[in-house]
Amino acid sequence: MTKREHPLKGEFDTAAARWERTTHEDGTPAALEIGYADNGLVALRMAEDPDGDILIYTPSEWEAFVEGVRDGEFDLDTWDDEPIVEVIEDEPAKR
Repeated sequence: MTKREHPLKGEFDTAAARWERTTHEDGTPAALEIGYADNGLVALRMAEDPDGDILIYTPSEWEAFVEGVRDGEFDLDTWDDEPIVEVIEDEPAKR
């Protein structure tokens, strides 16, 4: 399998973007930073790893994502009461 380049790679300048750290409801810093570029693109990155991977969104993608957050689409407690991650207890590994 070959690794594909993101179609927006190179169009988002991380150094020129205006980055804002997200906050929790009580105002304490959260783990994500949102970057706004002059060309309208928006990016997300981990605040502790600013040189790591970023997710890049077009304006319409970002708008859809924000609307989904506001509508509770990503709330873990609304996913049909099914566990998100299933924990499987295996036998200890044989050596």
